[in-house]
Parts: sequence; C-alpha cells; structure tokens
Amino acid sequence: MKKSILAIATAAALFATGTQAHVTYHEPDQQMEKNLNVYGTGIVDWEYSKFARYAMIDSHKIHYWAEIPAPAEKMPMKKAAKQLDVSKITVPDVVPGNTISMYNLMRDRAEISSYVIMNKKGEIIAEDYWNNSKVDTKHQLHSANKSFTSMAWAAVEATGLVSADEIAETYIKELKGTPWGKIKMRHYLDMTSGSNTMDMSREGWHNWEMPDGNVTDSSMSTVAGYAGLVEKDGKLVPPVQAENAKGITRLSEYLELYAKNHDPEWEAGEKYQYRCLNTEMVAMALVRTTGKPLAEVYDEYLWSKGGFNNYGALYVNQDKDSIGSGSFNTTTRDFAIGSFIMANGGKNWKGEQVVPESFVKEVEKGDPVVKKAWAQISYEGLAVPTGAWYKNQFRTLTDPETGVDFSMMLGTNGQVSAWDHKTGNVIAIFGDYRRHTGQALIHTYFFDVIKPLFKRLADEQATS
Repeated sequence: MKKSILAIATAAALFATGTQAHVTYHEPDQQMEKNLNVYGTGIVDWEYSKFARYAMIDSHKIHYWAEIPAPAEKMPMKKAAKQLDVSKITVPDVVPGNTISMYNLMRDRAEISSYVIMNKKGEIIAEDYWNNSKVDTKHQLHSANKSFTSMAWAAVEATGLVSADEIAETYIKELKGTPWGKIKMRHYLDMTSGSNTMDMSREGWHNWEMPDGNVTDSSMSTVAGYAGLVEKDGKLVPPVQAENAKGITRLSEYLELYAKNHDPEWEAGEKYQYRCLNTEMVAMALVRTTGKPLAEVYDEYLWSKGGFNNYGALYVNQDKDSIGSGSFNTTTRDFAIGSFIMANGGKNWKGEQVVPESFVKEVEKGDPVVKKAWAQISYEGLAVPTGAWYKNQFRTLTDPETGVDFSMMLGTNGQVSAWDHKTGNVIAIFGDYRRHTGQALIHTYFFDVIKPLFKRLADEQATS
C-alpha cells in the first residue's frame, strides 16, 4: 500500500534526518524489500528461521531504523602473529569413524555466515565471511541483543541514574499498582522476575518454537517496529496486533497492558525462566531515566566508548522506540568487541572502563540465587543441570570435560559471542541456522564448534 502524503511527510520528519548530534534515523530500503519478496519473505515475516539465509544479513535496511555511529576512536583490528586455520581442525562426525573439518562444519552444517576469533589483546586469530557477508556487513543479533542492553544498563548504573536494587515502578510508571512494579530490577536483569506466559500473539505467528513455551509474543516486538510500520488514518503505526492487544502502538502501552493482565507465576528470584519481557523492563527503565530513545542510550553510554568499528542499527517505531531484546544489528567484529570488553574486565582496548568490573564479575561468578534458580523450570537447566547460570542477561557455562569456563551472548539462530574466562579468547559467530533454538543447534554450536575451538586455542597458547 502506498503511503499518503501526510504519512510520507511524517516519515521524512522522523527518519530522514536525526534530531540528535549522533544517532540518525532512516526509512526502509524499498528495493531490498522487493528483492526479499521474490523469495517469499519481507518485512512481515523476515525473522522466520526458514528465511534466515536471506534475511538476517543487513536486516535493518528493510525496517525503520536508528543508526548508532561508529566512534571517532576505533579499536585497531590487528592480525595475530599466529593464525588459526580452522580447516586443519577435525571433530567426530555423525557417521561412526568419520570426521569433519571445522571449516566445513561451520560453513555448511552449522549454516554460519561469519565468525571472528580474537585473543585477549584483541588481535584477530581467525575470521571468515560466507553467504556473501563482508567485514562491514551488519547481522541481526536476535536475543544476543539482550547482553548489549545489559551492558548499557551497567554503564548507566555506574553514573547513579539507575540501580539494580530499586523496584521497577521507580522507573516505569505504568507498572504502579501491579506486582511487576514491586519487583527489583536485578530480577529482570537475571530473568527471575516470575514472568512466564506470553500470550499476545497474532494468529499464525511462529512463536520461536521454544521447548518450554513462548519466550515472547508478537505484540511486544511489533509495537517497536520489528515488523515495520503501516499507514493508518494518515499516520505511520505498527501493524495490527493480536486480538487481545488491539490498539496499542507503543512499547510502554504493551508493558502496561501485559502488567495489568498477567501476574508473576512464582516469587521473584525463585526460578529462572527466559522471557524477553524481562529485558524490555530493563530497556524501558533506561529510556525513562535518561530521557533518550534506546539507540541514543547505546550511543552515549556504550557504542561511543567501546571502540566499535562500524555503526550499529536498531529497529524503531514512529516514536523511536526499540526493543532491547532482539532488534540490534552489528558487524561480526563489533560483536566480538562486545565480548572483548567483558573479557578485559569491562575495559576497552585503551584500558578505559566502559562497564564496571563488578558487573563482569557478577556475570562470570554468578551468585547463589541465580545458581539455584537455573535448573528449577527452564529446559536449559535440564540440558545443563549444574555448572551454569544466567546473570545480567549473559549465560555462563563450565564445560565438564575441558574445565573451560565461558560466558556468552546468545541469539536464537546461532548468534554467539563468547569469552573464555581464563585465556580471554573470544569467539563471535553469526549463525543463520534454519531452526530456532533447540537440541540440534545447541549441540552443533556448543559441543561441535565452540567447545573444541576454545580447547584448541587454550592448548596452543599454553605451549607457545
């Protein structure tokens, strides 16, 4: 449907040029939309896993989006003296007695578009770009976005504007009068708020195919521009929602509606359950306390200080709302830099503190509450019952065979940025796995790819 003159003027005013000194706002690239339409997808259902090989790369270009600029000072991208040749690494294959090279495993079976491996000094040990991706190609992070939102939270908390010990209604007025408003922000950061049922989805939506219920619903992401904007009464707004969410066009309206129609299903801190609602509480608290859209929070407190090499992109709606749980696009190297900062105690390549060291230690060490909550209900606790936890929107695991402790950002199609606590090595992967999080993805990425890579790196560095 063609936009009216009024809608075009509205879009031009909001998105053609930004009102801020740094972040700029953009309209969708209609040619890219048409190119995806040929393959049976586009803005309406681009995130479905069956379209991952087409639509994950530079997906921000079919959205209304915010451009978070690369900082003037960028972390140097240097090659390590000794490179890692992944084609020389082999792992057991499915067929007994057969092996498969790491190169073929990553490129073909794991459907990886790109990866970057760094040492603790930030030197690149190995990288490859497939599926026509390049060094400056942006890729959809999906839920790995949550970790960047948490890092932004940590940076803002260091200024005193927010506190993990404060209750949510202090920052989000829509939660007042509901149980959600009395829950401390740390429980939203740790996914232990008691949120579970997510039932405001449009008919036929894919619901992410998760093993223990829906991690989110279509309404939450759609109101923040995830499925684009449509014209209604001469205005640009998100498309029609689920029957029980009609009429909402803003993320704050979604949170208010959810809070009034749902109660926590257990006590805060009791059980870990992975639900995107938690991250949106964190993101909204940042937006309200800073008075800035989420993209501008990222720019001021994280992107401008971390040495990232390229611009980052967040999908937005007509009000410049963004979800903090899955709308970020970055390059693979910048994805790796996120973990490089964590591997170096929250510091950038110049030794400047970007996020507090205490935040990093919380992620790496966990605490009794999150460790106990981990295996109470979530399918993740069944897969890895001990030696794992979720803290500050990061997962941490101990490999029982190799003893390697690593933490990670994780997205549903195999978007992984992880660091080894002992060596500081970083592995960043942009996967386009054509089935959402499940047994095959977890085994392929963690047991076939990441585990042997961290082991090989640690062994080689120990003898060099």
